[in-house]
This record gives sequence, C-alpha cells and structure tokens, in this order.
Amino acid sequence: MLVALVTLLGGLAACSDHTPGMRAALVGEERSDGLHGISPATALPKPALALTGTDGLPFDLRTRTAGMVTLLYFGYTHCPDVCPATMSDLAQAMGGLDPAVRARIRVVFISIDPARDTPAVLAAWLHHFDPGFGFYGLTGPFTEVQAQARALGVDVQEPSGRADGAIEQAHAPDVLAFGQDGRLALRYPPGTQITDYIHDLPALAARGVAP
Repeated sequence: MLVALVTLLGGLAACSDHTPGMRAALVGEERSDGLHGISPATALPKPALALTGTDGLPFDLRTRTAGMVTLLYFGYTHCPDVCPATMSDLAQAMGGLDPAVRARIRVVFISIDPARDTPAVLAAWLHHFDPGFGFYGLTGPFTEVQAQARALGVDVQEPSGRADGAIEQAHAPDVLAFGQDGRLALRYPPGTQITDYIHDLPALAARGVAP
C-alpha cells in the first residue's frame, strides 16, 4: 500500500493488492479532558446508510446502532495492510474492555469496494478479527457510501487498475467514533495505540453524549 501523508482532516491511503506498505502515525493535540482521539470541527450525525449486512439482509445503520457508541471505518477487504491492521487493533481494544462497557459499543466496517466485497466475503474476512464481539460488515452502492463518507470528511475514491493488473483504492483511514447520541465524538487516525482506544471507549460509553 502506498500511504500518503495523513493530515488531521483525513489524508488518503492508497491501498494496492501487491505493494507492501506501512501505517502512518499521527499524534493529535492533547485534549483537556484526557481523551486521546481528535475532536472533530463539527459533531456531525451518524450517516443515514441503508446497506446490506453480512447475512445478506438490509441493515439500517442508524437504527441498528441506536444508543450505542459506534466505531465506523470505511475500507475494503483486499487492502493489504491498513484496513486489517485497524480491525485487528479494534478487536484487541474491545477484548481489553470490561464486558459491560463492550456491550455498549459496536464496530462497523463499511466496504468501499462493493464489487468484490459481497456479504459472504465480508463475513469471512471479519471472522479473522472478531472473536465474538459482533463486528458489523456492510456493503452497498459505492456512490452512496462515497457521498456519506465525504460528508463526514472521509475522502473515498473509486478503485483504479494499475498496469500490472493490481487494483488500488485510496481512502482516508480514520476510525470515526460516534457517541450514544449519534453524533461524531472523536476521530482516530492510523497509528492510534490500542491503549488509547481502551482508555477512551469507557468514557464515551459512560457519557452518553459527544464530548
């Protein structure tokens, strides 16, 4: 994967099938409340996305995650590094939480490559990371996903083929944390430590509102 410089506003990580890559690290400004995520300029609402879940059934994002802290990530299963690394980190973070806290959090992976990421492909891929915490995988029309992602400040580009046959897809790889009020509370860039998630998530689950 070719990784562009990731900025606070969401840089692009250009993932490819055959190019090894690295995760970009970004350190946000220290927060007065002690949380490690980056405060968004605006507490935007959770996107209104009606997509398809890994069971092949309709999945309304707002309805199915209502009242939950929701960690939203836009990526694709053929990404060789940053996407699986992020899911692995989130799985480890969830495993480090008290079960009562974990029950109030949902991790949602939204595919930006619906042509290849069928519900069955998503289910098999997420199975490698989710040890029973209930990660959700969603797929649906690319134009709809792209529009909602960009409304959140997450740039997503269409897949493009290279001369050697590999497929690249650029996307901003931030994890977006929505509070129980359905508003964007924090952004976590690539390079976020697992301990940062473990520190922040109980606070988000306890507050019930975006910090």
